[in-house]
Amino acid sequence: MSDPGFDVEALGKRADAGDAQAAHRLAVMAGAGINRPFDPLEALRRLRQAADGGLDLARDSLAIIEAEGPLETWLSPPTPHLLAKEPHVFRAERIASPAVCDWLRARAADRLEPAKVFDPQTGEGREDHIRTNTSMAFALEDLDLVLILLREKLARLAGVPAHGLEAPQVLHYQPGQSFDWHVDYFDPANPGHREPLASGGQRVVTALVWLNDDYGGGETAFVHGDLKAKGRKGDALLWANVTPHGAPQPLSRHAGLPPTSGEKWVLSQWMRNRPQMQVV
Repeated sequence: MSDPGFDVEALGKRADAGDAQAAHRLAVMAGAGINRPFDPLEALRRLRQAADGGLDLARDSLAIIEAEGPLETWLSPPTPHLLAKEPHVFRAERIASPAVCDWLRARAADRLEPAKVFDPQTGEGREDHIRTNTSMAFALEDLDLVLILLREKLARLAGVPAHGLEAPQVLHYQPGQSFDWHVDYFDPANPGHREPLASGGQRVVTALVWLNDDYGGGETAFVHGDLKAKGRKGDALLWANVTPHGAPQPLSRHAGLPPTSGEKWVLSQWMRNRPQMQVV
């Protein structure tokens, strides 16, 4: 059964009749390729329609998008710089502008909750002492075109289809908060990992975008090679969670170290090898 809230034809009729919320949803769907092909030009057309209809979210996000310049700016990732070969870790400078970083922080700031870990036995999310930071996950209904276009750029940077991206999260760390050593891939040896692995595929790549840089400490550390990475506001860090043959890569074990001063904000994006966030 189809979801009427994501019916392209029905939404189109509502949008053309002046429903700004429907126009905004169509903008997100066209930008993310949900229930229709990826079409950034149509996404921008619908976003302008929603902005003209008085939707503040559409008006404000449109201003940020247009300030970046041509649409090609959003669709052309910067050249990455290799930091490590095993696991494969690379960094890209200024994948997001300061305005985009501030936008994402503002959208998440009032909706932060204790961050959870994926229980290896049950597959459920739960709070755990190894992770003390807070986070806000963007459900499909929360997405805006600024975030959609940034996700498209991250996917192109990683060389994976954007439809494999999970729901993005904004992570917030106060001084002393951390995410202790862990891996992001699903381990088929863990009962709680088998169902998401079978239904949604493996987490092949993790991407982080630094949303600020005015804090001390807070590096992303990798157990292999004693690599510690920290970028400037708007830079991205990406790494492979699997080997070139697709097997889980234990060397991708990493940690979010605690800030020693100031607050750390990052966008976290897991990328899988099967489509995510699809609605029929």
